[in-house]
Amino acid sequence: MHGHNWKVEVEVCGNKLDNIGMVIDFKEIRNMTKSVVDQLDHRFLNDLKPFKEINPTAENIAQYIHKELSVIMNDKQIEVKSIKLWETEKSAVTFTG
Repeated sequence: MHGHNWKVEVEVCGNKLDNIGMVIDFKEIRNMTKSVVDQLDHRFLNDLKPFKEINPTAENIAQYIHKELSVIMNDKQIEVKSIKLWETEKSAVTFTG
């Protein structure tokens, strides 16, 4: 068993700016992403429901984060476009839904 210190990069797209010129505040993206990632942090991923049938590879984790974040973030104006999951400084995967 081993652990990783992941870095999660979230790309969103939108079709409308709010009254101060933003699609969504980065702080909101950070808070929503934290709520999803906290479910995985310091856990044995193979014991978690999403990874009982599939391996918790970087690709599958990125797909899981994309799916869960899309549920809480996507609406008529905002959509989660991609999740880039960095395993190391030089190694990353990108999942685009």
